[in-house]
Amino acid sequence: MKRKTIKSNDKAININVVMSTLLVVVLSFISVGYAIYNQRLGINGNVGVLTQGNIAITNVVLKSSKNVPDDVNPTFTDNSIDFDLTFEKEEGSTETDYQAIYTVTITNNTFYDFDFNVMNFTPTIYDSNGNPTDPSFLSVSYDGISLGDVIPAGEEVTFDVIFDFTPNTDDTYTMEGDLNTDLDEKPHGNLLGSIPDNQTLDLRESLGNDIVSLSLSVINSYQSSRSFTVNITDTAHFKIVNASGNDLGSITIDGGSSEVYQIYIKRVDDAIFASSEFTNNIYLSYVDNSYVDCGSVTILVDEDEIEDTTPPIISNVSVSINNATSNDTTNNSVGSVTVTWNGEDSESGVKKYYVIATNGSGSNTYETTDSSRTLTITGLTDGDYTFKVYGENNHGYKASDSDINNATTASGYCSSSTSSNYDWHFEVTLTGQYMRTLNDTAVNRGYDYTTTLQAQANAGLYTYTLPNTITVRMGGTTISTGTTAGKYTYANNSGNLTVYGVTGNIAITANATRSGGGCG
Repeated sequence: MKRKTIKSNDKAININVVMSTLLVVVLSFISVGYAIYNQRLGINGNVGVLTQGNIAITNVVLKSSKNVPDDVNPTFTDNSIDFDLTFEKEEGSTETDYQAIYTVTITNNTFYDFDFNVMNFTPTIYDSNGNPTDPSFLSVSYDGISLGDVIPAGEEVTFDVIFDFTPNTDDTYTMEGDLNTDLDEKPHGNLLGSIPDNQTLDLRESLGNDIVSLSLSVINSYQSSRSFTVNITDTAHFKIVNASGNDLGSITIDGGSSEVYQIYIKRVDDAIFASSEFTNNIYLSYVDNSYVDCGSVTILVDEDEIEDTTPPIISNVSVSINNATSNDTTNNSVGSVTVTWNGEDSESGVKKYYVIATNGSGSNTYETTDSSRTLTITGLTDGDYTFKVYGENNHGYKASDSDINNATTASGYCSSSTSSNYDWHFEVTLTGQYMRTLNDTAVNRGYDYTTTLQAQANAGLYTYTLPNTITVRMGGTTISTGTTAGKYTYANNSGNLTVYGVTGNIAITANATRSGGGCG
């Protein structure tokens, strides 16, 4: 056992590291499974051997402090930290408490994970006269790491060590004491599992096949034995059993060994098969690693004749408004929206979706077979709309009239969007002194509005000039200058005005300047 210490003043924070002197074969592809492991060792004959590193302190800084001199920074090596911590009331300080927060980084350059454990801390605090102070005035806490947290192999952790000191008398204090922090090496090793590649198993009842076997190769690289279970992804249709057809249960493999097991797969009683072919992953689970992928297998079954009488379930209907499909402000049918939803039918699948657009003048129904569950609708007029979605499964069953009439935003055979207002035509108004009216007073959503502002014509002794600045509001909100959507440009010498990417009514305020006049 090798003990590493982190010093605090003359004392230390201890890091206890348990390490084994081993030659470590690094298999970066462990999660891929035994098949690739075997291929790389058996066929290529190449094994990567890396130099074992250590777990060490790589950075310590004073993050923040109250009534602590900030000109003394901690020093550290791989295995020690000297905090050089003094609490001292700063002249003119309004802080009533004392605090020091250090940020510590530990880097694990080993091949193994370590656990972080906090041990006891019994410091001694001395005042400026060298007298001990009540240690309960000091508390030590951690932020960013907790008891039992793992410091993974090849990674680093950064956390804060927080010293809070609340004496009853302002003075200069120094701290001595041992703060012990243990880093325990976790058991190292892995279970590796593999089944033959591209294997097809036949479980068709019509051929008399009730149970099929499958070879499973397992390697245990731990030094001690490990128990594991064998699992299949589709537990609704298949289960892993022994040769007698009973549940397989757990398997124990000796440490440092490899075994080939015969496992068996059966159909789940009363399972219904809507397809004749299923692909499933076989995986191991054990205490140190909940999932080890062993590969996939294709299973053939007799497809059941199923009449799926349950309509698809629809949920999460949402609507987004699009730009007008034309800049013709006299064409009312320029509106466009995109409707999206979630839809599923776990038995026979969905053949078609229907989207009903309803406003005050009536309803229109749109159909789509798009599996992306989205539909863009055009030709809409301004107004309040509600969109309802329902589906039809591959056996022809769909939502009833009652389902459609009573649809809400909740999931069901028919689901509805919220009712919202959608506008694609907007008015443009001009207010202000000594200005002429606009020629064009309308614009469609998403298009740019362009006009030329003109001051009132000169009359008699009076001269009218365009204002240097104007105010433009869109949808009730004042917008700024620029050339992107929702902004505008204005030239005071020519009066040219452009509002980009309009999404609401435009209100322009401009006040021309009048000069001249008087008595002759």
